[in-house]
Amino acid sequence: MARVRASQRRGKARCRLYGLGTALPPHRAGQPAVKSFMSSLAAATLKGRRRDVTLDFLEKIYASSGIAKRHSVLADYTKDSPADFRFFPPNWALEPFPTTAARMEVFEKWSVDLAEDACRKALRESGAKPAEITHLIFTTCTGLFAPGPDILLIGRLGLGPQVHRTVVGFMGCYAGFTGLRMAGHILGAEPDAVVLQVCVELCSLHFQKKALPDYIVANSLFADGASAAVYARPGRFRGWLADLVATHSRVEQDSLEHMSWRIGASGFEMRLDREVPARLKTAAPGFVGELMDRAGLKRDESSWAIHPGGRKIVDEVQSSLDLTDSQVQSSLEVLSSCGNMSSGTIFFVLDRELRRASKGAVTALGFGPGLTMEGAVLSRP
Repeated sequence: MARVRASQRRGKARCRLYGLGTALPPHRAGQPAVKSFMSSLAAATLKGRRRDVTLDFLEKIYASSGIAKRHSVLADYTKDSPADFRFFPPNWALEPFPTTAARMEVFEKWSVDLAEDACRKALRESGAKPAEITHLIFTTCTGLFAPGPDILLIGRLGLGPQVHRTVVGFMGCYAGFTGLRMAGHILGAEPDAVVLQVCVELCSLHFQKKALPDYIVANSLFADGASAAVYARPGRFRGWLADLVATHSRVEQDSLEHMSWRIGASGFEMRLDREVPARLKTAAPGFVGELMDRAGLKRDESSWAIHPGGRKIVDEVQSSLDLTDSQVQSSLEVLSSCGNMSSGTIFFVLDRELRRASKGAVTALGFGPGLTMEGAVLSRP
């Protein structure tokens, strides 16, 4: 089948991205400060060789993380003394360790505020009025309560009470793509729809203190943030950012246990196999080839927005796709300044990449439990 260039498909686009918005919580910690927090915990709870090995592992992980700072709804990670903790108990052993219920109380308090902030920015850029929103897609894997953030946003933003709501839950880092694809399906079926998508992830609530490699790596990467996007059919509003050209998804069935996310008694527990970057390096070229065929593009006709799940993931995907340092610049900048904010991170990357150059296609890639690979190609004016 002959390729169809993205420029030829713009006139047939059914889903246009009109606005993006991002939001970060107020507590910002440099990576050295977070490492100090983790080291103090290890020194207080471990002994002998196990303590020494853990402290050495912490040094190596934080030195190679590619992260300069992260944001959290918890101020505790910025404190030098446990006497100043507000969420964790005032001791370096962090006992009694906060329950999942306690963490969900914080999620309920903060999630809607961050979502509202990101949504208002996206709405303002798009030119859409809140009353024009017909569909709301809310994505998170770090908290839940009901009536949930999707319902509370109706009153906060002034959305119509008849807005169609969908909550995408517990899918992990790639779920932003799920919402993006859903927006495309909605607009394909309902030409007059205006879709507001918002991702809110408060990953730092689920800090786990056990000295297990999986937990130590997760603690070094994940952070809090929110992002939002507004979509409608081409021509609905004046300014615009990009058209959705193609999406693609694939689950690698031989790696189901490489990454997992489960609810525990003291927060949600992340498992990360050290083979994840290498597995993605092997699988990414074939997956990207399929995505490019759907978009009618060649690889060198696109710029890139790669979900920065971690520095090694970006490096391995960059190597496997033969991308230059410039082509992964936006991903590494977001990783450095924000860390991994799970599902919402890709919109932070897209926000940078779509504004770096005025024309051409952008290929976005995301990864998560499964292992799942997600992709989308957007065409700029």
